[in-house]
Amino acid sequence: RSGGDISGYPFFLWLIAGMAPWFYISEMLSQGTDSIRKYSYLVTKLKFPISTIPTFVSISKLVINLAITLIVIGIFIVFGHWPDIYYLQLPFYVICMFLFFSVWGLFGGILSSMSKDFSNLVKSMVNVLFWMSGIIYDARGIDNELLRTILLFNPVTFIANGYRNVFIEKVWFWENVEVLYFTIVFLVFILLAVWAYKKLRKDIPDVL
Repeated sequence: RSGGDISGYPFFLWLIAGMAPWFYISEMLSQGTDSIRKYSYLVTKLKFPISTIPTFVSISKLVINLAITLIVIGIFIVFGHWPDIYYLQLPFYVICMFLFFSVWGLFGGILSSMSKDFSNLVKSMVNVLFWMSGIIYDARGIDNELLRTILLFNPVTFIANGYRNVFIEKVWFWENVEVLYFTIVFLVFILLAVWAYKKLRKDIPDVL
């Protein structure tokens, strides 16, 4: 793209609005997946509840991301764009992001604890996911309907677009069909995480 204004905002502001959640997401994809293996001593020696480990990791990463989000808000203010009523929905997207990637951390952490190859696979896919998530381009503007729908089912795209709805587009989350896509994917991952936890939790201490 030429880097021109988007919805009356400089491309730089549009870009950082979508980039803000990526720092948390990328860390949860890599470190969240490794969380159980990294803190294996809690599982093997202290009998710590396995399901809570990814959540603690997710909280620690979220605190850092909230600071990044405040910096982004400050940059928008410097450019003359003050917070408005649409900022009230920012906690909604933060909560969605936290819940989804905490569930991912549990699912990915369990599989990674059983096989380190899964962790290596996820890490190798992080950069690919970045380019497939509409962070540096508008996935909603893709002409191919099938490709556009596939990209909009991506939870990372939903979060990035959600932040832009707050900062740039001024669209409420209930006006956005992507909420339905995100909900479907989120429910699928909850089922996968529950299945993996029930199926493998007894074997994890022995494997680690």
